[in-house]
Amino acid sequence: MTDQSITPEILDRWLRTVPDYTRFLTVDELYAQARAVARDHPDLAVLREVGHSTDGEAIPMVSIGDGPVPLLFYACPHPNEPVGAMLVSYLLDELIRSPELRSGFTWHLLPCVDPDGTRLNEGWFAGPFTARHYAQEFYRPPGVEQVEWTFPVAYKDFHFDAPIPETRALMDALTAVRPAFIYSLHNAGFGGVYYYISRDVPQVYPEFYRVPESLGLFLAKGEAEMPWGVEFAPAIYKTSSIAEAYDYYETYTTEAPASMIGSGGSSGDFLEAMDGQRALTLITELPYFQAAAVADETLSGQTRREVLLEGQDKTWALTQAVDALYAPVAGLMTLDSRLHRAFLLFHQHYLKAGVQRQAILADPATQEGASMAQRTDALYVSPFYQLLIYSMLRRAFQAQRARTDDPALAAAQEHLNRLLDQGFTDLETHLEYQAIPIRKAVQTQLGALLALLPHLRGSV
Repeated sequence: MTDQSITPEILDRWLRTVPDYTRFLTVDELYAQARAVARDHPDLAVLREVGHSTDGEAIPMVSIGDGPVPLLFYACPHPNEPVGAMLVSYLLDELIRSPELRSGFTWHLLPCVDPDGTRLNEGWFAGPFTARHYAQEFYRPPGVEQVEWTFPVAYKDFHFDAPIPETRALMDALTAVRPAFIYSLHNAGFGGVYYYISRDVPQVYPEFYRVPESLGLFLAKGEAEMPWGVEFAPAIYKTSSIAEAYDYYETYTTEAPASMIGSGGSSGDFLEAMDGQRALTLITELPYFQAAAVADETLSGQTRREVLLEGQDKTWALTQAVDALYAPVAGLMTLDSRLHRAFLLFHQHYLKAGVQRQAILADPATQEGASMAQRTDALYVSPFYQLLIYSMLRRAFQAQRARTDDPALAAAQEHLNRLLDQGFTDLETHLEYQAIPIRKAVQTQLGALLALLPHLRGSV
């Protein structure tokens, strides 16, 4: 792997070394593996604590190798996204076995940067891998409690400087390592494969496409995750920033842009302030569940505006229904749980649907014809993510009732159960989805890394 390119044959040979995982590893298992690698291979690996979580748990980082090019990997920046933790687990073993992979690099690996939040997801880590079961045990913190979105940032009249402890730990790791490459290990829930990269590297895009296709995975050909996204190539976007979000809201809505941003900066914002974003950042987004419709580029006969507004109407109906069942029992929700806080803050976002609608109507690009993939995103993928958010309210109800039950809470929870069941039935009726095997998800993230790796040599 010393050339400035890697052949598909060599890349596929590495992909075949990924084990056939049947479940996701827990935080305890990930941290135990990190400690064991450092203990058993002191000549190759060093373990250090980069900080502590909100609940006080030490966050480890393992450094392997002594090459001149530093690489930094961090898993579970969103705690409902453990695919990257499995990639780190694979790398912890493979880097010890394979000197050719270590050659020229120092690998800095954080197996789980948000242990507190990840533990709240472990209920679905062993399956069954269905959309309903994933939702039942799902937890995702709101923006102001996320590792990836609480970096300090200042842009125009928006200012944020309240990083959570996990983010401070990652900031310290980034500052100490000064990496040439950062792999921010995210994954999605439903849809197709897509990528974020901090600068255009078109020579690797053929492999970004070939690897998932060879594994039977679909590329995401629908709407961009964020309407301000800059597309380098189909399903490949420039990493986003607070400035781009701010400018979008400033251009297409009458709201104060700062009021629409419910978080702080990203790791990209921090790197830009630290070193002018000289480091190359990659994110490989891929889902747990996929359906062929997410890649269907045939025209739907509607405009993007029409399908986006139809999707908005659908999500707004659920928002109103949840608001109506929650309002009478809000005073009974006295337990300050992560799940309840997350519901409240995400729900506030959904209550701002009018502003999102305003942006759709003001953006001339939404007058373009919509593909079936874009229609699928609007009518089924976006509502899927809303169902996940409101599933956290169900868990919050359960936690509150375990402490102080009340007939009104029981009735609200039963009403919510019916709404969630209707939503998942709608998804199952309209989309024939399949769960992606964990091995294929890890192989896809590994494939993108291996495609880039030769281009990183000599980058410092």
